[in-house]
Amino acid sequence: MTTILAFIVAHMGFLWERARFQIVGSEVSEVNGGNAELLVASPTLRLRFLLDRDELYLDLQPAHVEGPREWYDVALVRRFVLGTDDPPAMLGPEDATFLRDRLAAVESAFAPGAWEETRSRLRALRKKRAAEQGR
Repeated sequence: MTTILAFIVAHMGFLWERARFQIVGSEVSEVNGGNAELLVASPTLRLRFLLDRDELYLDLQPAHVEGPREWYDVALVRRFVLGTDDPPAMLGPEDATFLRDRLAAVESAFAPGAWEETRSRLRALRKKRAAEQGR
């Protein structure tokens, strides 16, 4: 968990400006060398920070969806918003910069009125990326 918190403090303090996001859940495990998960949410968007075998990841989903939920990695969301072809990778400072600069656009895309179209496009991008990577 320390790795997740250190990354957030170093790169994503903007999440707490104007009380926009709050911590809504966490889990820590010592299995496989230690894993952790931290969930933060705004009224529109959930962020899941994952530490898996010393690798840090970030996934997003709409806050209004109940039941089984799909998560979308930050690289896929960046591809959706910016049109870039960045491959998925571990969470880095560039991802924090993307979210800082484009958080309003991401939240708009994940809002209830836009979500179904966004979801359809994210699923299509996920399939396209998998085909590009030969999966």
